[in-house]
Amino acid sequence: MARIVDKPYWTFSAYNACTSGIQVKCPKCRAEGVVTADDKHAYFRCMSCGHQETRDRTIYHYDVHNQCKNCGRYYRVDIEEESKQCFSVLHVACPYCGVIMSGEVHKTAEAYSYTAEIMDGREPYFGFELWFLTSFQGKWVWAINREHLAYLIEYLSAVLREKPKDGPKKTQADHLPTFMKTAKNRERIVKLLVKLYET
Repeated sequence: MARIVDKPYWTFSAYNACTSGIQVKCPKCRAEGVVTADDKHAYFRCMSCGHQETRDRTIYHYDVHNQCKNCGRYYRVDIEEESKQCFSVLHVACPYCGVIMSGEVHKTAEAYSYTAEIMDGREPYFGFELWFLTSFQGKWVWAINREHLAYLIEYLSAVLREKPKDGPKKTQADHLPTFMKTAKNRERIVKLLVKLYET
């Protein structure tokens, strides 16, 4: 009788996969690539064509602060619009008197971005499509890497699924959507997952 003891809740999160890697499709050649990340940057490397990308994970704050030439007050205007954040100088209105002046755009590092979860079959750093991705009745079925895929096959194939005795109340299976855990769907979903595993 196949039996599995479930894994902790965040075992296969995008955050935990920062070091082991999230397997994705290369945007250039569609072959397999890997996304990893550290505290400051996310990295992509294609195993086939060698294409590489790096993305800064720092969150920046942009503003123009100055002394108004008209009313003499010091002001700060936040620049929220991304299209304007690339300029070194912008024309802004003094929030006190409304006079428009040019001012230097200041860029300040505030924090590092937290990892979002997988959305629509894409990883959160670059938005690349996952390597292990398929659909079942119009719903995405995916795994972040081969280890996660093996877990899904083992968990959904098991006759007996148990929570760890001394672990936290939430486990990895709590991430799974209901349609994947429903008895009538499990066998067909396992077949799809096994097919992915063999690619």
